[in-house]
Amino acid sequence: MTAEGRRTGLAVAVPDEADSILAPWRGRYLAESVERGIPAHLTILVPFARASEVTSTLHLSLGELYASLPAFDYDLTEIRTFPDCAWLAPEPSAPFDELIAAIRARFPDYPPYGDSEVEPVPHCTVGVTDDAETLGLMVEELEAGLANALPLRCRASEVTLWRELDEGRWVADAVYALGS
Repeated sequence: MTAEGRRTGLAVAVPDEADSILAPWRGRYLAESVERGIPAHLTILVPFARASEVTSTLHLSLGELYASLPAFDYDLTEIRTFPDCAWLAPEPSAPFDELIAAIRARFPDYPPYGDSEVEPVPHCTVGVTDDAETLGLMVEELEAGLANALPLRCRASEVTLWRELDEGRWVADAVYALGS
């Protein structure tokens, strides 16, 4: 992939304390993502601008946008599913909805997941599979393994712009403080 074709995305990384609790499960059920450097997170917008479109003006705009939105506390409370993944639900989810709505309003040319019809659901993915039976077993194991750890208390104090490298790894490109 050329530098111009590299993707970017915006996410709130899960704090280290919560990430360390999720790490064994993500390593088991999201090994490819972990190997590519993607931390436990809640997606705000992906895909975002191509790496070649990320300019100082874009960074300033993102910094201003996120500085105008407050930092907030949330808990990762329970395991839920989509047809292909198990995820943790944030409570409250409204602040994540606000982060998503703000970026959509500021950058309407970048719809979530590349589809303007999608209404994103804030979530922290813990495992993926394309097999319904495997998903059921995954959820059972996660519920048993995380029963004493949930809820995971977290604070969202920044949004990170992630950039994909040539070999498919992702790195933090910039961090924007909330409410600064």
